[in-house]
Amino acid sequence: MPETPRVGERLHGFEVTAVTLLREINITLVELRHLTTGAHMVHLANEDPNNLFAIGLRTTPRDSTGVAHILEHTALCGSRRYPVRDPFFSMLRRSLNTFMNALTSSDWTLYPFASMNQKDFCNLMDIYLDAVFFPRLDEMNFRQEGHRLEFADPEDPTSPLEFKGVVYNEMKGAMADPSSLMGRRLNRHLFPTQTYHYNSGGEPAEIPDLTHQALMDFHAAYYHPSNAWFFSYGNLPLQDHLKTIEKRALAEFEPRTVASKVQPEQRYDAPRRSTETFPVAKDEPMERRSMVQVAWLTCDISDSFERLALDLLSVLLLGNPAAPLYKALLDSRLGTNLAPGSGYHDDYRTTLFAAGLQGTDPEQTEAIEAVVLDTLAEVARKGFSRERIEGVIHRFEFGHREVTGDSYPYPLMLCMRMLGPWMHCADAVSPLQIATHLDRLRKELDGGPFFENLIRRHLLDNPHRVTLTLRPDPQQKQREEQQTATRLAEIREKLTPAEEQEIIEQARRLKEAQEAEEDLSCLPTLELSDIPAEEASVPSTRGTQNGLPVQWFDQPTNGIGYFIAHLDAGTLDPAHQPYLPLFCSLLTQIGAAGLNYMEMAERIEAGTGGISASTEVLENPEDPRQFQALVQIRGKALVRNQDKLFAILADIFSAPDFSDKERLRTVLGQIKTSLENSIPSAGHSYAARAAAASLSPAARLRETWSGLELIALAKKAAELKDDALEEFAARMQTIAGELLRRNHLSCAVVAEERHFEELRPALGTFLGSIPEGTQKAANAPAFTATPARLGVIASVPVSFVTRVFPTAPYTHDDSGGLLVLAKLLRAGYLHREVREKGGAYGGMASANPETGLMSLLSYRDPHLSRTLRVYDEAAHWAADGRFNDQDIKEAILAVFADLDKPLSPGGRGFREFANTRQGLTLDMRQDLRRKVLATDRATLQRLAQTYLVEGRARSAVSVLAGEDLLQKANGELGEEGLEIRRI
Repeated sequence: MPETPRVGERLHGFEVTAVTLLREINITLVELRHLTTGAHMVHLANEDPNNLFAIGLRTTPRDSTGVAHILEHTALCGSRRYPVRDPFFSMLRRSLNTFMNALTSSDWTLYPFASMNQKDFCNLMDIYLDAVFFPRLDEMNFRQEGHRLEFADPEDPTSPLEFKGVVYNEMKGAMADPSSLMGRRLNRHLFPTQTYHYNSGGEPAEIPDLTHQALMDFHAAYYHPSNAWFFSYGNLPLQDHLKTIEKRALAEFEPRTVASKVQPEQRYDAPRRSTETFPVAKDEPMERRSMVQVAWLTCDISDSFERLALDLLSVLLLGNPAAPLYKALLDSRLGTNLAPGSGYHDDYRTTLFAAGLQGTDPEQTEAIEAVVLDTLAEVARKGFSRERIEGVIHRFEFGHREVTGDSYPYPLMLCMRMLGPWMHCADAVSPLQIATHLDRLRKELDGGPFFENLIRRHLLDNPHRVTLTLRPDPQQKQREEQQTATRLAEIREKLTPAEEQEIIEQARRLKEAQEAEEDLSCLPTLELSDIPAEEASVPSTRGTQNGLPVQWFDQPTNGIGYFIAHLDAGTLDPAHQPYLPLFCSLLTQIGAAGLNYMEMAERIEAGTGGISASTEVLENPEDPRQFQALVQIRGKALVRNQDKLFAILADIFSAPDFSDKERLRTVLGQIKTSLENSIPSAGHSYAARAAAASLSPAARLRETWSGLELIALAKKAAELKDDALEEFAARMQTIAGELLRRNHLSCAVVAEERHFEELRPALGTFLGSIPEGTQKAANAPAFTATPARLGVIASVPVSFVTRVFPTAPYTHDDSGGLLVLAKLLRAGYLHREVREKGGAYGGMASANPETGLMSLLSYRDPHLSRTLRVYDEAAHWAADGRFNDQDIKEAILAVFADLDKPLSPGGRGFREFANTRQGLTLDMRQDLRRKVLATDRATLQRLAQTYLVEGRARSAVSVLAGEDLLQKANGELGEEGLEIRRI
């Protein structure tokens, strides 16, 4: 690792202001300040090769036109040194990045990327610096990404006038999601004067008010180094980063005072109540669809100790089913689950705490508010046991130590953890170094009723409280559509013939720009020679313990041990198999071995980092029609607490207790609500699974376990009456008796090798406690592929359109080329046609050699039948070879960016254990890499013709959309209409 600079040292225009060793996470934190502009910089130095760089800007809009969000999109559409229309998406395919994105929050905009390749990292840093500080902000790109007026038929002025734009459609989808809407509306009422009062993403009704000039003015006001926070992480030299930042950007700027600071909020002198609505279809049930949230503004973000204390208090109150406020709310039966956003939020200038229920009705608002206030008053009287407090402190220490990163890069999580305090009060250290505050906390606890006083000060005696009810409104969609139609009619009425022609001309120019072949030679790129020749192996040792197979993975887990068990579910009674996801969700939330669910929850919190159970389908790499149906159980704990982890697992395996019917009713209601809430943000995934289910038996089971069928089953289970619930509990107990047995089990441990020996005794005791089961043959239900054409009705104003094709298994000669074809289709055709021209938030293609399927998908799409036509055109585009050698190279690079994406230490072990179980060997994976690299034009044309053009008749279609969109599309699709159904 490069030498750490000294405090006071000056490097490329920066001065080192502080150096802090973060021992708990093996990182050295270096703080710097740019001498001329005052720009802030933090570098987290360690040995991780997955280097990350980010540029943050404090962006504080004063309206809900979405200016910060639309600017984030538009800034990435060409810059001074890279004057092409779409350098961001172009670089996605010219790079081996492990992460590339841009994010708009309520008071900041962040431009992060990560790469394990130094050349790639430097290329992307150049692109990002130029995009942020020297963007073109072309009006054409503003109209594409933000909003524009256009005729439904862009060439026909007699056709209806419409609002279009990527962000416009994205936010229409986001604002139809009650979970997302709750947070936005709560901010509106909780923050009367601060920037959080406004929707930084944009309200669909207000986005058309944003002008191109206002966008440019916002950039000029906020995108300046004096208002910038730079972040880097990893093993690359800090000096190189500083040199590039200075040379490519900061050297051109003078210091400036930027008016972006968020002022303290004006506090209410009395609590308030408000009601907001969200759209639902007229024929949908209204009962138990509302949400109620009670929220307070608490401390300023500058008080780092108070922030930590409130964060701990939030977990004490809401962190598990035994926590008093969690339990009181759910036991009240006034709702089915905690309201989205319940808990403490410390990323705003003024922090907040919220608690409430969803799955309720508006008339329960006062009762829910009373439960919250009465419970807080009771806790303030009784306090918490020291044992419970120490359990929550353990949870914080575990979360602080664990190296995550399987969904978002670990360094990005660190960056976002520190961003709020760093931007608002120049505190980059306290979010990453909690030991000092925990020592102080323990002293405060010794001195008196600390948390009790915290509750009184920030909650019970705090008048800045808002109770918000969010209820369904069957008239809202029609009302909003009418308001939009009226606005468009007023615009239309005032249009002169010349203005109509200008709208047509603007649409023509935009289409020409979208379809033009650009010279991208100004953009940097990697070469195929930059791709690692081989996949990095994950070493392990195999053995047996107590007669069971165990695989041991040596990984740098920072003193944490991970355990995973695979249980063969293929021998279960077929009548039980659909219930396995519900079984898995319940298993770790009920009682066991004579302890009730509250006692088990506190055991898990105090001794582990969490225990989970889930279903898994693993296809045979040589024939995906053959597959393993599994339940996997995972647990993690500090090495010193492994005996506690395995003791808890032993009780869960040997004596789970499903007899508490009220607990079952509560958790089933939570599962139902959570699944329903996931639809607006994951509609493309649900649509793809529904289509795939008609093509293969493994996909059929995957749909049963994690698709729309699971949502339907969860709805039924949540509504079971007493006798039926008794039968359900008996079914769960039967499943446990058949599944949680030695003969179904194989397992793995992930930890540092030096800890293996101290882990073996606790593991052995656990494995020895698991009962033996009866050996049964696996069930293989008959399956015949019958391609579906489904239209699934959902309460969303946009659509999610998928077409899924059967392709080839992992070991087939075509598997590598199909991966390249999917990347080629996405970058070369679907992005332009579905996103840029169609206005959807995303147009995607995905090939999965493990499932033997390829999917074409759209996300938050204003179209339906048009998108299906685009999929057909995309297949012919590829089969006709309308792409060049550079396109092929970029598609290959994009495949390897996915194949080599880094995982957390625990994630690496879990994935390799699954590979072992699946029979997916390192040689097979190396062979896939060779096939990807060998892909050429002729191969891609053949694959497109064979699997997409000729294979169209064998493909399946599934669309998730509102009923009106589906009915309209069926009128356009004729004989290829969709079978419309509800979930």
